Amino acid sequence: YLSMIKPSISQILSAADRIRKFQKPTSCIFQSELSKILGSESYVKIEYLNPVHSFKIRGAVNLVQQLKESKNINHIFTASTGNHGAAMSFACREFSIPITVGVPVNADRKKIELIEYFGGQLEFIGEDLDETKLHMLNSPFQSDQIFIEDGARPEIVAGTATIGFEILNQLKSLDAIIVPVGNGALVGGIGTLVKKKNPNIKIIGIQAELASCMEKSFNARKPINTKTCNTFAGGMAVRVAIPESVELLLEVVDEMLLVNEDEMKKAMVLYYNFTSQIIEGAGAAALAASLRYSNKFKDKKICIIATGANVDSKLKENVFGHNYLNRS
Repeated sequence: YLSMIKPSISQILSAADRIRKFQKPTSCIFQSELSKILGSESYVKIEYLNPVHSFKIRGAVNLVQQLKESKNINHIFTASTGNHGAAMSFACREFSIPITVGVPVNADRKKIELIEYFGGQLEFIGEDLDETKLHMLNSPFQSDQIFIEDGARPEIVAGTATIGFEILNQLKSLDAIIVPVGNGALVGGIGTLVKKKNPNIKIIGIQAELASCMEKSFNARKPINTKTCNTFAGGMAVRVAIPESVELLLEVVDEMLLVNEDEMKKAMVLYYNFTSQIIEGAGAAALAASLRYSNKFKDKKICIIATGANVDSKLKENVFGHNYLNRS
């Protein structure tokens, strides 16, 4: 498995070159108020100030450019809860390849609009991401068509690894990087690069309690699926563990932790109070974990990944209309 999706340093450096045309290295900002709350030196890596408002742009442009150069792909298919689909649609528009994006029937409206904006053709199939994926994979593909599974392509993992590369350039003597986990492409990429350069830095993955297949897989040391993934945090709503991702997780991640729905919503509000910016549930998961497990990070220098900021109006109303900060 590992040879299939674990990128080499040269693949990561090549990815950084491709990505630079679409996104400059992202800011890593010291958060003084958060540092006071946690008793740690806390930085936030901001991955949502780009055309698709999420880190997914990195893996998508790295992958699609290479598919374009291969000259034998004329149509891409993928399944997504939103951000991966939007990023792939953006990349496919840039490189002039048609794309069809399958999304669950209840997918986040804001993310669907972004897929459409970048020219992705939408198909609403299945109740969740894994059902959507299954339906699409059961359809026949022609020889010039390809199905892309997010988290199962080394080009996508090489793209996310560039975040680790930037963090090491931006922060010296770091203790831990806290990373939201859906299918594992983000934490697998960051972990691959960071563990190669400085194995002493802890890589800590975060999942939602209601969508914990990768956390369960990590602890069982083998792929474990869950029956449901009913978290509001769409970017983490995965119930089927990709075996290749689990293998990589076991190699490059030190610990997997869980957060609940209220903790992510509270973190969204706190983040807004600190920054005046609204990030999505998955985007706030690492912040939620730093608060829940603050004893782990006391007196440490940590970097929290803020992954995405595509939040639809209903969710904004739900989160900011309730006083999550004053809940016990």
